[in-house]
Amino acid sequence: MAESESRVVMIAVDASAQADEAFEWYLNNLARDSDSVKVIHCAEFHLGMSVGINYDEKQIAQITEQVKKQQNEVDNLKSKFVDKLRGKIKGEAFILTGKKPGEAIIEAAETHKANLIICGTRGIGKDPSYLYGKC
Repeated sequence: MAESESRVVMIAVDASAQADEAFEWYLNNLARDSDSVKVIHCAEFHLGMSVGINYDEKQIAQITEQVKKQQNEVDNLKSKFVDKLRGKIKGEAFILTGKKPGEAIIEAAETHKANLIICGTRGIGKDPSYLYGKC
């Protein structure tokens, strides 16, 4: 691919420091003016309650509050990365739900015809994470 050809670069993020570092690494090392960046976050909502049980009004209010709080966190994360893109490179952010993160990332990459997927790694100790090619 020639330097001037446009690429679709998908950056998978979450609220971790590793996601921030992966995003900044892309901007500082790989970014091209012709790139189209797709920042994606796979939202997994956790309610801490069983589905299918009859709840009273108080419990329903608690569930509603948890959902609102988690949705607000997801919206803030999306805004954070949109702000980081603004003025630097063409791109947009998406929130994906309903699937495991790995599946959602691959499906989104296929849908958007991504040329490159970037994601941070964590929890693998002192080994150099770039050797594992892990998302």
